[in-house]
Amino acid sequence: MARMTTSEAWGRPTYLDRDARLPDMGASPVGPRPLRAEDVDAILACDDLAAVAELKAYAHSYFAIGGSVIGTAVATVCLSLARRPAGAIASAVAFGVTATVVMEARRRARQWEAIADARLAAGGAA
Repeated sequence: MARMTTSEAWGRPTYLDRDARLPDMGASPVGPRPLRAEDVDAILACDDLAAVAELKAYAHSYFAIGGSVIGTAVATVCLSLARRPAGAIASAVAFGVTATVVMEARRRARQWEAIADARLAAGGAA
């Protein structure tokens, strides 16, 4: 069985196809890469507002990974009610790890989204 790459599984950010010289925030289940000063400069200097809007939408899509936290929380409760302490403990640990990953992914995504918001609010002026 062939292994799927991250970009095949998560999709490729469409804003990169516009060749607007916007930075690649990455495609990862654990969130975008950390925002750097040169990323901010490139986004704020971009004249292609459609590409910036697509970047914002891609960053916002990381907020959907919160469902993984809900899944592990439900599993913990169900295993506890089923009197399966080993499974409940493992699920509780997974819940903690998942919650930490989700918080970091959302924090990073929100940084990218905030810069895109600032550029879009400026309108046509770069």
